[in-house]
Amino acid sequence: MEQEPIKKAVAYALKKKELIDCSFLRYFTKAILAGMYIGFALVICYKLAQPFYDVHSPGTYMMTAMFFGLALVLIMFGGGELFTGNTMAFTMSTIAGRTTWSDTFYNWVTVYLGNFAGAVLFVVLIYYSGLFHLEEKTTWLMEVANSKMSATTLELFIRAILCNWLVCLAIWIPMNMKEDVGKVLATMLIVFGFMVSGYEHSIANMGLFSIALIVPHPEFITIGNALHNLIPVTIGNIIGGGLFVGAVNMYILSGKKGKLKDVNVTSSQKKIAK
Repeated sequence: MEQEPIKKAVAYALKKKELIDCSFLRYFTKAILAGMYIGFALVICYKLAQPFYDVHSPGTYMMTAMFFGLALVLIMFGGGELFTGNTMAFTMSTIAGRTTWSDTFYNWVTVYLGNFAGAVLFVVLIYYSGLFHLEEKTTWLMEVANSKMSATTLELFIRAILCNWLVCLAIWIPMNMKEDVGKVLATMLIVFGFMVSGYEHSIANMGLFSIALIVPHPEFITIGNALHNLIPVTIGNIIGGGLFVGAVNMYILSGKKGKLKDVNVTSSQKKIAK
């Protein structure tokens, strides 16, 4: 029983490897969908929070964070593939000896690029929707984007570790729950925690910066400043999910002898993994 959560996580990664090996295009499409699902959540969050920002309400951050967990729910139940969650899953499956580091990096690069493509496609739709063409409708979004672009590299790196630590827990914990309602509530609550804390999520930032760059924006919103954020945040997310959730749980739950390669995945567990 002690290794049961590991078996589910490994099955979760193996299912992803099977799909990407079988059909790269189908898997890449799932990654694109995840980038677009995050875009949907971002629009909801910033549209909801803008009136609170306009009246200088202390509830602005809370309203921004309240429904961002919807993005992860859409990805989990809507068939998306998210880079940050895969940092945990593939680290665990590779430590367990069921995938290789080559498989892991191949997956991470594929999903990251797919998430980016999804973010770009989504913001093109947002641009032509006209929802953010008025500058007074984007003041809160621009302030958050500027804050993220202005932080130091070290600050961004640490915030990114903390972020994906929580995000991967939002995947790991529901993975070991039976009821879908409980999974959704746990996901929403944990993701709310990372958002309201001000941590840094690379894929969410892709979506946020893409919106900020494509609509009318202040001069301090630039591609260079976006890259200043995304590079350390991506590395920090890998460490937060891969080390602090994936590797740590493998160490804790792998058994007294630490024989990680003894972890086997049954066919029934492969069916459970999503």
